[in-house]
Amino acid sequence: MSWYVVKTKARQESRALDHLANQNIEVYCPWLVRKDGRREALFTSYLFVRLSSLASRFHAIKNTRGVLCMLKFGEWWAQVDDPIIEYLKFKENGFRNVPLFEPDQEVVIKDGPFKGVEAVYLCANGDERAMVLLTLLGRKQSVVIKESLLKAV
Repeated sequence: MSWYVVKTKARQESRALDHLANQNIEVYCPWLVRKDGRREALFTSYLFVRLSSLASRFHAIKNTRGVLCMLKFGEWWAQVDDPIIEYLKFKENGFRNVPLFEPDQEVVIKDGPFKGVEAVYLCANGDERAMVLLTLLGRKQSVVIKESLLKAV
């Protein structure tokens, strides 16, 4: 069995994926999950189908809602090896919902009024913010700051 590359219509990866799966075709689309929870295709307008014989399912795939065409290079259908698909699946699952910092990790602020100040990361505070512990004027103070302004020490 081989993985073949399918080109989808613009922003219709989910539609094509659902309709192909409903036809009992093994299909895979690697997703990036953004911090706000939305997901987008890693390879925009492309997904992969696994078939033993392309000829037997070609017309079904080509006429599926959301599918534009099968990718072809000259006379050869574009294929992807199993190890590459397995690697994509591994990476996709491995980086989902992984926090940038661990509690009690030392960080430094990269920009803004506290630029260059060292702090201790306490926890995430929303999608793009973090609570850190700063020492200001001899007192420890917790401050909410954009997570993108932090860098591990």
